[in-house]
Amino acid sequence: MRILISNDDGLSFPGLLRLREKLEQFGETWVFAPAEEKSATSMALSIHNDVPVIRRDERTFEVDAFPVDCVNVALHGGFAPPFDFCVSGINKGVNMGQDIWYSGTVGAARHCFLHGVPSFAVSSGYLDAAGDFTKVAEIFSEVFARFSSNADQNFLLNVNIPMTAQDAGDIKWAKLGRRIYRDNYQRVTREDGSMLLNLGGSVLSHGGETETDFYWFDKGCTVITPLTIDATDYEKLKLHIPG
Repeated sequence: MRILISNDDGLSFPGLLRLREKLEQFGETWVFAPAEEKSATSMALSIHNDVPVIRRDERTFEVDAFPVDCVNVALHGGFAPPFDFCVSGINKGVNMGQDIWYSGTVGAARHCFLHGVPSFAVSSGYLDAAGDFTKVAEIFSEVFARFSSNADQNFLLNVNIPMTAQDAGDIKWAKLGRRIYRDNYQRVTREDGSMLLNLGGSVLSHGGETETDFYWFDKGCTVITPLTIDATDYEKLKLHIPG
């Protein structure tokens, strides 16, 4: 088995390092990850700009670009044979609800899914590098073992593991919830009259609906949401298609 690993927190982030250690038991791991943090870059892809790549060892590559660039280089750059799976993470902070549209972690996994590679996006409740990513990686390795052994079709699974989880025994499958963002920019006016605005993150909450990823995560469960690509609003479409 050959596993592609990436993230949006950077090549040296503990979440990625602990994840790789745990996935080595399943097969050959290859890492293509950003040189530095590239959070909230979604599926940004460098098309006309050069993408600098440094080969750190036989199967470890530092890519000075976006997470999707990293996995695209892995898939199409001529460095590695075809992959059986992609695992993107372990992310600091969750990716639930509408987070999946902004997340570079999910974006990298989604890109591999689009290119026919079964993929996992893995996120945690820990918000910085000091989190217990060894524990999170151990829990995910149990999830990976369950769903990689009989993978007969392509899939994209969004996995969120809370800080309080001790093992993979309490897993819930759930739909996406409704994320609520409250954004407020800090503004600095420079001497020439131009301005610098810094978002510095958002105040986050959610809609509170039951049976969603947020609902089960708040109850301490590891949550898996199967994702798809089709963003069509079928109800609206029906209004404009006769019959």
